Amino acid sequence: MENQNQSNEAGMAPGETGQPLQITDPIRDDWGEIAKWAMFFAVLLFIVLGLIAIFSLTMIFIAGVPGFIMAILMMGIYGVLLYFPASYFYKFSRQTRQALQFEDNNALDEGFTNLKRYYRFVGILFIIGMSLYALVILVALATGGFRSLMAPGLE
Repeated sequence: MENQNQSNEAGMAPGETGQPLQITDPIRDDWGEIAKWAMFFAVLLFIVLGLIAIFSLTMIFIAGVPGFIMAILMMGIYGVLLYFPASYFYKFSRQTRQALQFEDNNALDEGFTNLKRYYRFVGILFIIGMSLYALVILVALATGGFRSLMAPGLE
C-alpha cells in the first residue's frame, strides 16, 4: 500500500502526479448512467411544466379575469423555476452522452458546464427560499404571530 503522507515532488501542487487525468471504463459507465438519469429528470420537469400550463389555461377559462391573473403569475413563477433546471439537465444529458459516444471533449466540457449551471441555479434558489423562511419567522416573532400557536388560551 502506498504511503499517502509522502511529500510532493518539487513544484507540483497536491493531487498533481504529472500524468493527465485518465477516464477509465467504470467512470465512462457512471457518466453514461448519470446522463440517463439526468434525461429522466429533465423529461419529468418538462412534463410538470406542461401540466402547469394546462392547469393555468383551465384556470383562465373557469375563473375569468382573476383566473387569468393567477395563471400569468403561476406560469411566470413556476415556468422560470422549472424551465431552467430542466433545460440545464437536458443539455447536460445530451452533451455528455454525445461526448461519450464520439469521444468529444468539447461536448463533455459543455455538458459539465450545464451541470454546474443547474447546481448554481438550484443553490441560489435554495438560499432565496431559506432567506424568505427566515424573514417570515422574524416578522412573525416581531409581530407576535406565534403567540396564538404557543399559548392558545392566553388571548
